[in-house]
Amino acid sequence: MKIRVALLGVTALVATGLFTPTGGAVGNAEPGHCPELITGSAPRLHPEGVAYAPAQHRFLIGSVTHGTVSVVKPDGSVRTLVEDPALITTMGLAVDARRGRLLVVNGDVGISDHSTPETARKTAGLGIYDLRDGRRIAYHDLGALDPDHEHFGNDVAIARDGTAFVTDSFAGAVYRVPLDGAPSVLLRDDRLMPAGSGNGANGIVLHPNGFLLIAHSSGRALFKLDGDRLTQVTVDQPIGAPDGLLLDRSGALHAVDNTADNRVVTLDSTDDWTTARVASSQPWPDPAPTTMTRTDCGSYVLSGRLDQLPTGSDQFLLRKLATTD
Repeated sequence: MKIRVALLGVTALVATGLFTPTGGAVGNAEPGHCPELITGSAPRLHPEGVAYAPAQHRFLIGSVTHGTVSVVKPDGSVRTLVEDPALITTMGLAVDARRGRLLVVNGDVGISDHSTPETARKTAGLGIYDLRDGRRIAYHDLGALDPDHEHFGNDVAIARDGTAFVTDSFAGAVYRVPLDGAPSVLLRDDRLMPAGSGNGANGIVLHPNGFLLIAHSSGRALFKLDGDRLTQVTVDQPIGAPDGLLLDRSGALHAVDNTADNRVVTLDSTDDWTTARVASSQPWPDPAPTTMTRTDCGSYVLSGRLDQLPTGSDQFLLRKLATTD
């Protein structure tokens, strides 16, 4: 069964990752300092999602295990910014710099401190918080829009008008959350469901031309959602199991492939993402990378050491991605 709703208010990517004109540095470090690697430490935090707050010049990271959002300090330590009882596993993060908002995707695969039988594989939500102090502005239970499926909220993209688009890896859905008004199911399609084990719809980005690009991890595919039309992008080479996506200013798309290949794949397209080619493939030195964020120092890839979830790790890594962006 497919549920389709018209795509409204999608015109351009919201600007994120920009510094103030007077300059600033990644992670609140001294101006002009752009580290190649930030090694962070926090007890069993295991962040999966990352965003960059341009006005505050700081990284924000989630937590698979604690369901929090933390600020990364210059020395790699963290300070908790958001601690909301509604959050179980904090996945995708996005900064709405225009409005001073932080958007946080909530899910539960049963490995969080706050997991319960009632919420595991049944949670897809979007929390909205004040970017300065972490105060809750709103929380939307998106899984309640589609009670017939399992749910796992995964990633989020923001339009210039403040509309958010959230992927649900288990339901094969994309939700639309307007700045004002009620959330809705933008699309529910079996092609975005998991292919066997693993995640279905995962990373999501909004293209300046108004369509969405969606990673399908277990299906090892990339999809384009244009209005109410979902099509698979034909790619000239295998892209592995794409997780987080990032569009750079040149129009290239970076995708984290956190299979055994452990790499970042860069794709480009000459036909508005009907087809694409693999322009480069960078082996990644850090284990289990998941996603990326852009700053004026360049783009950074997050490894939250999810490979050590069974035993736990206090380490996370943010490493600069070599791009022309």
